[in-house]
Amino acid sequence: MISTIQQNVTTGELDMDTAVAQSITDIFHTQRAAHQALPMPDRNWRLARIARCVDFVVEQQEAIVEATIADWQHKPASFVKAMELLPVLNHAKHIRKHLAGWMKDAPRAADFPFNLMGAKAFVRYQPLGVVGVMVPWNGPVAMAMVAAMDAFSAGNRCMVKISEFSPHVAAMLEQQIPQYFDSSELAIVTGELEVSQQFAALPFDHLMYTGSSGTARHIMAAAAKNLTPVTLELGGKSPVIVDSDCDIDYAAQRTMSGRLINTGQGCITPDYVLIEAARLEDFLAAAEAATREMYPLSLGGRDYAAIATDAHYQRMLSLRQEALDSGCRCIEIDVGGESAKRQVNPLIVVNPPADSRLATEEIFGPILVVFTCDGLQGAIDHINRGEKPLALYYFGNESDKQQQVLDQTSAGGVAINEVMMQLMMSQLPFGGVGHSGMGSYWGGRAGFDRFSHAKSVFRQGWYKKLGAMMDPPYGSTMENMLKMQLKKPK
Repeated sequence: MISTIQQNVTTGELDMDTAVAQSITDIFHTQRAAHQALPMPDRNWRLARIARCVDFVVEQQEAIVEATIADWQHKPASFVKAMELLPVLNHAKHIRKHLAGWMKDAPRAADFPFNLMGAKAFVRYQPLGVVGVMVPWNGPVAMAMVAAMDAFSAGNRCMVKISEFSPHVAAMLEQQIPQYFDSSELAIVTGELEVSQQFAALPFDHLMYTGSSGTARHIMAAAAKNLTPVTLELGGKSPVIVDSDCDIDYAAQRTMSGRLINTGQGCITPDYVLIEAARLEDFLAAAEAATREMYPLSLGGRDYAAIATDAHYQRMLSLRQEALDSGCRCIEIDVGGESAKRQVNPLIVVNPPADSRLATEEIFGPILVVFTCDGLQGAIDHINRGEKPLALYYFGNESDKQQQVLDQTSAGGVAINEVMMQLMMSQLPFGGVGHSGMGSYWGGRAGFDRFSHAKSVFRQGWYKKLGAMMDPPYGSTMENMLKMQLKKPK
């Protein structure tokens, strides 16, 4: 896209804003025309493009790592490969294994009396056309490639807008992806807020956005003008319930592992803990010990990721200062974080004020809030007073209490006696509910279904006069048929 924009600006034909908008629109129309020329790609076409996604990730892995670290200032290379590359390869394997079955027509039973006359009913999964994907800064490569593979599995073309807060990754993708894909198949779009607005306003056949709920409102408003259906993967305050019968050391270790992975900059990382006061001290001691074991001070923050952007780093410092100024109990754990690398040491905050940002906003960083509550029902009531989270975690061994949590709370996904593993399961869809999003993709055939139209098809059987029996003029035949049908079902 850059080359087109630069050419237009250099020749003086268009100003920069107009050039960007025109370039994005041109790509969209190119993809729309390509879809219309091949509206139902076969399995080989789809698998070939998924294979190219794999080729890109494997062949350009060092470039991906380098660009990611450049954006973040500090991030362990092994972590980048585990979180940005491995999920793409695993998802590709799953698609290759199951795509043939997903593409088959799904038979449905034809109703009486048509079923007696050889009629057939089935669902055919048809590509939507051109899919738009908007990915955030905290995992742009994995989210872009997984969404693209889901779009390809369903036979679509795809345009991906990369966050302006990932400039090095955006530039790398913009440079490298054309080596693997024609712009009529997969196109990378980069740019600032104005470009995102133009992107969301395109008449896509489906638009998927991952990010904040505040921005999602603007995305939905833009999409609504074209009646474009949307999938929203948002976030929220994902709670951890630590029940009275659980292994407190295990619960604390897993909670801190989830809270500090990517320094808490993930949409399903644990945000806050609900625990009875009687178990609080044991949990805090175990959480601090687990953190020191994972990130020993002797390593100087080597395996501890930076905060992704300057603005978010300042937000973390502000939240930290707010906690300290509030007078509530704060436990800072020194892992060797350096301000020059935008690293913020982990902080555990106990019972902050109910109206504080720590209590009301998604933290998205290495600060864990702990609230004391009155038993399991008190924890459930606390969760239900807020918005529905993207993830919920429960530590407890009694099956009836596990069922109580599942029945009485609503969340995009749940893990019991673990954190975040619901996203790692290849057969489980990923998505939110209510304030945390709508729609799902990624796991199982969820992405294929999300980017397909399930077209209902009826095929008439050998007796072709059956439908005409309901045509006027109405007589005894119609009357007798209605008498047979208009009865209470048994």
